[in-house]
Amino acid sequence: MEKRELKFRQDGTFKVMQLTDIHYTDDDETDHGSVRQIRKWLAAEKPDLVMVTGDAVYGTDNLKNIGKAMAPLIEAGVPWSFVFGNHDVEHHSSRKELFGILEEMPGFVGYHDPAAKDGYGNHMLPIRGREGKVRWVIAGIDSGNRNPLQAVGGYQYVSRRQIAWYENQIRDLEKESEAFSVLAFQHMAVPEIQDVWRYEKCYGVKRDGFGCPLVNSGQFLAALEDGHTKGMFFGHDHVNSFWGKLYGITLGYGRISGRGGYGAEDYPRGARLFVLKEDQLDDFETYEILDNGNYVRDPWGQEPRAIRDEG
Repeated sequence: MEKRELKFRQDGTFKVMQLTDIHYTDDDETDHGSVRQIRKWLAAEKPDLVMVTGDAVYGTDNLKNIGKAMAPLIEAGVPWSFVFGNHDVEHHSSRKELFGILEEMPGFVGYHDPAAKDGYGNHMLPIRGREGKVRWVIAGIDSGNRNPLQAVGGYQYVSRRQIAWYENQIRDLEKESEAFSVLAFQHMAVPEIQDVWRYEKCYGVKRDGFGCPLVNSGQFLAALEDGHTKGMFFGHDHVNSFWGKLYGITLGYGRISGRGGYGAEDYPRGARLFVLKEDQLDDFETYEILDNGNYVRDPWGQEPRAIRDEG
């Protein structure tokens, strides 16, 4: 299936919608309600790309239900992509098998780059400007499932081979375009998300723990060193939706999108939006649309909880 090229609008903007943790499970009214709500968000926001950051499906019928969970995106005719969460293929299926189903769906622009060596479905999506040059790039990264290091346990980390792939992709893009920025998406957060919350001013809600790896593989440092990465956004921690800046890179969470996942009943489901500008490479706008019809454009500011000891 031919992939659609991503381009900025005539006004120089490009809108990305992040959906995360839809948790389509039993094909019941809870799941149908999630799908109806996603349809409304798509109709209201008309994004240029939708990035699904994992746990779209959950349970024993994932291969059967993934098409039902993605139906609103297909119906809307919007380009969309996907990165794996820790629940998408827990029961009797593989990443390769589920990703193969996704690749046959209309509008899907993601792909699996075997050069990344580890994970499945790691990919880069360039967004081209008026002169055909790459100005922004959407990165999709497989953050894995459980830590393969039994002595450590906990959640998996993005491997050093994946990091090397990311760095190589950046170098290849530099040969084509002098100036571009990257907005990266994955399911589980980098460990530095804890530093953002502790030491930096943050905007939004934290009502969950941090389900990030117990060991640090250096992914954030690599993103910092490449000089192009401006944002990294995650899912997984259902009742977190804050963001903050660490050394110039915005780290943050999407808003849990599905009604089937755990989370406080009084916590509205929603989607996070990003507005990228062709002529603004140092930052981006982000806001949320909620299932109660409200928007979160100016979230409550949370002051740092500690002072960093710089020695």
